[in-house]
Amino acid sequence: MRDGLRRWALVWSVVGGAALALLPWYATPDGVGIGRIWLLAPGVALLASLAAVLLDLQSRLGRRGAGPATACRADYRDHRATLGRRLLVLGGAGFVYIVVQGFAIDRQPGMGLGAALVSTSLLMLFSLGLAARGLFKGDAFVAGAVVVVAVLVGLFTFYPVARILLSAVQESDGALSMRALVERLFAAKIWRLDCVTGGRSCGVGWNTLLLAVLTATTTTTLGLAFALVVTRTGFKAKRLLRVLTVLPIITPPFVIGLGLILIFGRSGLVNQLMEWAFTVAPSRWIYGLPGVWLAQTLAFTPVAFLVLIGVVEGVSPSLEEASQTLRAGRWHTFGRVSLPLMRPGLANAFLVGFIESIADFGNPIVLGGNFGVLSTEVFFSIVGAQLDQGRAAALGVLLLALALAAFFVQRRVVGPTVYTTISGKGDSGRPAPLPPLVRRLAFGVALPWATLTLTIYAMALAGGFVETWGRDYRPTLRHYAKAFSIEWGGGGIIWSGSAWRSFWTTLELASIAAPLTAALGILTAYLLVRQRFVGRAVFEFATMLSFAIPGTVIGVSYILAYNVPPVELTGTALILIVCFVFRNMPVGLRAGVAAMSQIDGSLDEASRTLGGKSFVTLRRVILPLLRPAVVAALVYSFVRAMTTVSAVIFLVSADYDMATTYIIHRVLNGDYGVAIAYSSVLIVLMLGAIGLIQLLVGERKLRRAATAHAPLPTGPIPA
Repeated sequence: MRDGLRRWALVWSVVGGAALALLPWYATPDGVGIGRIWLLAPGVALLASLAAVLLDLQSRLGRRGAGPATACRADYRDHRATLGRRLLVLGGAGFVYIVVQGFAIDRQPGMGLGAALVSTSLLMLFSLGLAARGLFKGDAFVAGAVVVVAVLVGLFTFYPVARILLSAVQESDGALSMRALVERLFAAKIWRLDCVTGGRSCGVGWNTLLLAVLTATTTTTLGLAFALVVTRTGFKAKRLLRVLTVLPIITPPFVIGLGLILIFGRSGLVNQLMEWAFTVAPSRWIYGLPGVWLAQTLAFTPVAFLVLIGVVEGVSPSLEEASQTLRAGRWHTFGRVSLPLMRPGLANAFLVGFIESIADFGNPIVLGGNFGVLSTEVFFSIVGAQLDQGRAAALGVLLLALALAAFFVQRRVVGPTVYTTISGKGDSGRPAPLPPLVRRLAFGVALPWATLTLTIYAMALAGGFVETWGRDYRPTLRHYAKAFSIEWGGGGIIWSGSAWRSFWTTLELASIAAPLTAALGILTAYLLVRQRFVGRAVFEFATMLSFAIPGTVIGVSYILAYNVPPVELTGTALILIVCFVFRNMPVGLRAGVAAMSQIDGSLDEASRTLGGKSFVTLRRVILPLLRPAVVAALVYSFVRAMTTVSAVIFLVSADYDMATTYIIHRVLNGDYGVAIAYSSVLIVLMLGAIGLIQLLVGERKLRRAATAHAPLPTGPIPA
């Protein structure tokens, strides 16, 4: 520990100095390096920090062994404090200097790899200074993790959101005005109550809130039902049930809406059957609140299931057996022991469902009809004829307020209660059987819903195998050939299909973004659950900020923030990867928080007692117990990167086209066959990827396998 801080300070000083000397400071095509004398200031800071470390080390070596042990310890504390103060000042001042010069100086190119590495080195030196001064219990890994996550969230969440939200308080001429913000936030179109007084509809604010509460409630209930069926019953088709619960999350947004229209639309099968059998006139009930609610429930139930399955598995059978030993019945055990231990997972699943609903764009735009919500209003404010960026920003502020309210309600529901169920002791018990009523309810909810999901997908995907849905039902593979044809030429395989380019780009970027998203989410969950530091609540909410804003707003904010220096990312693959990571990180974070809340902190203490540092404890002890959360984070981040549309539709370029934007363009052109064919290929691809992720991550082992016991003898005891 004593030499670790100095060693890492030397390493980061050398890395930063080498980056300044060898790598281009600006991101210019010709790779021009420094170019201006005032840019040497960060290098001077790095060299000064290196000199400070060397002088401190030399002084420490010279004084080693001089005096009694008490004097040596006091000498070490003094030198550690001095080293920490130097690293804090030099690292912090150097990083602030780079930020200030980046924003203050006009007509300079965007920062390049050299500036990025120098900034990272200065941040690491600053975090080492915090650890040396005794913050975060002197743990350099924890200090560095907190600093890095905070800076990344600030750069890729707060900064772009602040750029677009600034428009909320600006008049059309750019002047700042709080009156403009108030008028936009309290407009009649947002808060009117015409639906209560007999009018056609209520304001989009009330619509969004009602829809979010309904969706969060149904998705949490269905997710719990699926988790109970999979983990607590002997249902034989569990694997099929897992596939059906994941299907809605691995498809482009419009597929579910299209399937619902084909079944329940005015010309759908149900209306045709009702008209033929009972002479009931076709209706348009699917367009509006019922249709959007149904579509969102189909789309977001898998998210709740992924969050809850690890929590349900983590309920200790020993506690349930103890309850039954005290003569409690199955229902009493489930209601008073099992269900309360699932409360963190239920609250997190509700929060994720609520935020998913208010941020959803695809389902309301397809099935909303006259039922407007905030996300669609943001879209029309940006790309519609009105082109009112200030109004879109004000609606984004309102969405943030709803997300903040849901966040604090979730914290209030969970409260300070301890939900630890996984300790360092082995648990050989078996989960208690479900009460008959709960078992029947779980099956009665999960199985019909799974059947409806399967029917919707069968109807939607059948459109890829017919000439023209609704007019010509002759079977054909023409749509698949148009999108994914392959030819053989003199140089080998020629990917001649029109969809191949976007397919390979999407697969590559999603494969890069998924592990980064999962790692950042799990690391942040570890910091929130296991560490105590000032501003932890603000830190937690900041990580959820980008998740609460519609993807359309995120896309536009990224364009505004990263289209100009000092950070220019538009038109590159990096801006898409960054958008994927910070847009999808909250799901892995919430899954990690829910799962880690059940792991006893004594495991960390035991690891530290045996000499394991924080990083070793996280990697060797905690991470194996978080495998359900890791799977949830990897699966969700990968499939969302493959299927998201609203956030990336503004960020794609000619060099980096995405699968979803290709599909949307086919839909706008009326080429539904190719769009559905492409969607079916993505579904098959992501099912294979999910199986591969689960195979690589593995399952969490919490208890010993049950062994067969020999029957007790019943005859007389031999003499």
